[in-house]
Amino acid sequence: MISIELNQSRLKGGMCLPKTILDRTCKHVAKYLSLKQPRRISVAFVSEKEMRKWNFHYRGIDRVTDVLSFTFDEQDVYGEILLSYEQAKRQAKMLKHSVREELVFLLVHGLLHVFGYAHVRPTDAKKMFPLQTKILTSLDVDPHI
Repeated sequence: MISIELNQSRLKGGMCLPKTILDRTCKHVAKYLSLKQPRRISVAFVSEKEMRKWNFHYRGIDRVTDVLSFTFDEQDVYGEILLSYEQAKRQAKMLKHSVREELVFLLVHGLLHVFGYAHVRPTDAKKMFPLQTKILTSLDVDPHI
C-alpha cells in the first residue's frame, strides 16, 4: 500500500489532482511492485523556479523539469516527488492529451524512481519502461505519452 501526503496548495480548482485518481494510481503501482509494507510518499507541486533550482542542485541541470523523485527510506516518509504543473501542462499540450493524464504519467514515473527504478542506463530502462507501460495501461492512460 502506498499512501500519499499531497501538497497542491499552489494549484487552483480544476488544476488539482483528485484524491480518487491519486488513490487509484497508488493502488495500481503498489500492486505491480508487489509491495509488502505500507509506504508513505510526499508529493508536492512546486513552482518552475523551485523545480529549476532543485534540478540544478541534485542533477546539475539548469532548467525546469517535470518531475523529481527522492528516496528517503525513513520511518515516516519513504520518499518524495516534486511535480511542475506548468511543465506538465506544456507537455500535455505539445503531445495533445490532458494535463490530468500527464500528471498521472509523471506520478507513476516518479513513484517508480522512488522505489529504485531508473532509466539512464539501457539495462535499467529495459526494466523500468515495460513496468511503467503495464501500470499506465492498467490505469487507462496511454503509456506512450
